[in-house]
Amino acid sequence: MYVHIGGESMVRMHDIVAIMDIQSANSSLIMEQFMKDNDNGIVDLCQSNCKSIVITDFKVYLSPLSSATLKKRSDKMTVPLLK
Repeated sequence: MYVHIGGESMVRMHDIVAIMDIQSANSSLIMEQFMKDNDNGIVDLCQSNCKSIVITDFKVYLSPLSSATLKKRSDKMTVPLLK
């Protein structure tokens, strides 16, 4: 299954490692270093205002959609396990 993360971009749910709020990420020294280390693999999907960071196995995306919206979209794609 794929999740639309903004612009014309979609990523496979299986490839998503983390979805973070941009404000939380900006206040973290570890995330600041992570972003510097992965500068070549960052894809900016924002026209003006970035709201979240989507980290995948292959790239890091700056998304104009909020982390709450992305979570809701990914939850809709999740199939509950049968008991």
